[in-house]
Amino acid sequence: MSDVQQLSGGIDLVEEDGVTVLRLTGEVDSLVVDAWDAGGPHTPDAGAVDLSAATFLDGRALRLLVRETEGARRGGRLPELRRPSPLVRRMLEVTGAAVLFAAVC
Repeated sequence: MSDVQQLSGGIDLVEEDGVTVLRLTGEVDSLVVDAWDAGGPHTPDAGAVDLSAATFLDGRALRLLVRETEGARRGGRLPELRRPSPLVRRMLEVTGAAVLFAAVC
């Protein structure tokens, strides 16, 4: 029996057209965020968040979105929120975090 826990989602940084994009996939919960944080220090300068493949975000994942895009806001830019599902969009609206991002469908 394996001690390795299967993660329900993933987080990675990619470069798209000169913009650093934080890409979330699947169910991004505390375990996924812990794995991301354990991967080393990350520069919080993502200019966009791609949520097209994310099916669920918990509170820690929401904080991660805000934290990893903080540099863009400090630089006077509103990070893009790309293709969130209706469920994820609703969570951002209910928590008040939607105003921290420019919505891109």
